[in-house]
Amino acid sequence: MYRLILDSSTKLMWIGLAKDNKLIANYTRVARKDHAKYMVDAIDNLLKVNDVTIDDIKEIVVSSGPGSYTGLRVAGMVAKMLAYTKNIPLYEISSIYFLSSGYDKKVAGLIDARRNQYFFGIYENTKTVFEDTLMLYDDIINLPEIKNSQIVILNEDNYLIDITKVFKKMSLVKDVHSFVPKYLRKTEAERNL
Repeated sequence: MYRLILDSSTKLMWIGLAKDNKLIANYTRVARKDHAKYMVDAIDNLLKVNDVTIDDIKEIVVSSGPGSYTGLRVAGMVAKMLAYTKNIPLYEISSIYFLSSGYDKKVAGLIDARRNQYFFGIYENTKTVFEDTLMLYDDIINLPEIKNSQIVILNEDNYLIDITKVFKKMSLVKDVHSFVPKYLRKTEAERNL
């Protein structure tokens, strides 16, 4: 069984292809606010290089946030479009968990949200220790749950993915049409209204 995995919650665009629970290929690109320009072509190329067609894909996994508003929309819309038009089950996973799933210890994953704020969650293997949220860095480091956690600022240079853990923790999107990324805050335009 083939699975397509998509993440563009940070500057990193990560596209993976798995067969029988093993990652067989992946593609990464560091974006300049241009994930939308490259994602569909990157998926197409990854499939072609591995002699796989979109009709061979039996599940799609997308990171659902938190993270970059635009990045989440790109991966989310591509995943929804493919899932709907090809009738492929769609699964979602926390972006923080996805990008930090390869760490063996309890990990506090942080994605920079600017202004000394971070999208933040704590995970230990497939267990959620602290739900994804938006917090100031000073508040994060004073949380009791952070004790004995490896703090990882997740970005294009700093991530570790364990696809086996991702497949254990992902959850089915029951209605593809109602899937919306978990932004965890209003956009700058909404805040400025």
